[in-house]
Amino acid sequence: MNDRTAVYVIEDSVHLRAEISHNLSSLGVRSVVFNDVSELPAKIDRAVIFLFRHESSCRALIDKYRADHAPVSAKVEFSCNAGFEKAVAAIREGASDFVVWPSEPTLLDRAIRRAEEDLRRNQPAKVMGGRAKEKVAMLTSRERQVLGDVINGCTTERIAAKLAISPRTVDIHRRNVLSKLNVRNTAQAIVIALSSGEFHPANDAFAMSPAYA
Repeated sequence: MNDRTAVYVIEDSVHLRAEISHNLSSLGVRSVVFNDVSELPAKIDRAVIFLFRHESSCRALIDKYRADHAPVSAKVEFSCNAGFEKAVAAIREGASDFVVWPSEPTLLDRAIRRAEEDLRRNQPAKVMGGRAKEKVAMLTSRERQVLGDVINGCTTERIAAKLAISPRTVDIHRRNVLSKLNVRNTAQAIVIALSSGEFHPANDAFAMSPAYA
């Protein structure tokens, strides 16, 4: 069984798309071709590799799409014009590899395998982050406020004073957070919150004020 990761080729040249697809097929790699980002599916739940031209006007849109709709993905960039600076820029901006087109089969295969290795190394964290984001999305705005303050080290009393609510109400929000995130304790809730990428520890002048110590 072929266990190679599918490659999504985004290229506006019909001839080049066909050529790239043929070369990938000769390596035993399945490819799906697109003219531009607008043709991509609403969401990609499986691991995929994006292959596109370094000079493409939609590079930024592809990166945004990956972050929002394809959390388990890697990218390889190519250029029809060799250039060390292009390769450096591509790798610096998160590409697994860079190839000059037309590419020798061995070099193309190496680039795709590097992307597959990046996926194997990063997939568990990305999957966890995606699931964590789904769980956090169930929280109300007030529950998110309370969870954010808990992450920043605030006690129930500090949070109550900060939000102008009673300590009992804070405790209710905290219990709701644990229930919605399906965890047993605050430590587990914090792990999920930070994994979602939507919460970031910060120094809170009000929370850390001696008046509320």
